[in-house]
Amino acid sequence: MKSEISLAASYRYSRRMTRRSGSNFYRSFWLLPRSKRDAMYALYAFARVTDDVGDCGEPAALRTRWLAWWRHTTALNLISDSPHHQIALPDLPEAKGSQWTKVLPQKANEILPALRDASDRYGIPTRYLLEIIDGVLADQQKTRFDTYEQLEHYCYLVASAVGLACLHIWEFDSPLPLESAVDCGLAFQMTNVLRDVAEDAKRGRIYLPRQHYEQHGLCEDDLLHPRGDDRLRCLIQDEIARSKRLFDSGWNVWDSLHEDGRPMFSMMWRTYRRLLSRIEQDPGAVALRRIKLSAGDRLGLVSQHFFVSRFRRLAVPPTEVSGG
Repeated sequence: MKSEISLAASYRYSRRMTRRSGSNFYRSFWLLPRSKRDAMYALYAFARVTDDVGDCGEPAALRTRWLAWWRHTTALNLISDSPHHQIALPDLPEAKGSQWTKVLPQKANEILPALRDASDRYGIPTRYLLEIIDGVLADQQKTRFDTYEQLEHYCYLVASAVGLACLHIWEFDSPLPLESAVDCGLAFQMTNVLRDVAEDAKRGRIYLPRQHYEQHGLCEDDLLHPRGDDRLRCLIQDEIARSKRLFDSGWNVWDSLHEDGRPMFSMMWRTYRRLLSRIEQDPGAVALRRIKLSAGDRLGLVSQHFFVSRFRRLAVPPTEVSGG
């Protein structure tokens, strides 16, 4: 079946959804010109719905079927030649008593027109948008990683693919240093992994690779019931060192970015890098709580990027970059 909603209404819905999400980066979208800001709302809303389906309380098998439908519907509409406001909606697998059988087609109808328009306007490769869904699909099936390469691939899907889509919206001069762009997303997601050690343990998830934690004499149970002992601290310090190298590489994207996209990139890079520094101050603390930036940190980062005079005085590259 086909459903229609105006393009303007789709962008309005995406903006409202982004604002209501409480995301720390909602306000950072205001660093962008209006058209790019709207495209970011569409991208964020798409990723938000994808995450919500993956995190809903339904059985994993059902979540996987719905995500597969969401992926098929997204692909079908992104390659379609029909007007942006005409959305094709394949039949959704039924599930008695679940609101998602109605909610998901409604979300597709409300979000996909704006996503299609943003994708066409800024040349976002369909591959990256589908890989965002693939990352959430992977989360339904895998809660352990034996090797760093497996974790790296997962981080690419859930973070680098999003970052690559963002870079197309922010715009860049070719050639884009693709490896650095990928590394930037990996750095962000590895910081999330380190931040969330305690929370993930409560959910029965271990994202740190077995290959690494066994080198420090840790076993799976030590990660499911983490204690901030010397073994865990050394493991976290090793992962921090790897993440720093990824951050260094990720900053190389800067020179290719268009001027109006640089403030948002800088704010995101410096925010995650500051968070990694906070984790580094007490690596064992990740066993006890989710590490967060202080209100002073957040206010400082906002003021550095929203006031043009302060933004122009920021070190480029940042002082955290090796050799910077």
